[in-house]
Amino acid sequence: MITKKEKEKIIAVLGKQFSRAIIPHLTKKKIFNADGNEFSPASIQNILSGNQTNEAVEMEIAKLVARVKRQKEKAQERKNNLLN
Repeated sequence: MITKKEKEKIIAVLGKQFSRAIIPHLTKKKIFNADGNEFSPASIQNILSGNQTNEAVEMEIAKLVARVKRQKEKAQERKNNLLN
């Protein structure tokens, strides 16, 4: 289950409209809901709020956040190098 602190970190990295990043990532990884469809923004919200547990989705969200965070850090580093 995702904690409140983890949710805050996810929002800090992916933004307030985090489902726009998470749903395509899950679809690319072929992770679908029980009906075999893409997750809805409401389902993602429920998972991030701790109202619903889904270990596979939670792990993929963590992987996505780590990847996006690394990308942002590298971009900032390149920017700093260019401006110095």
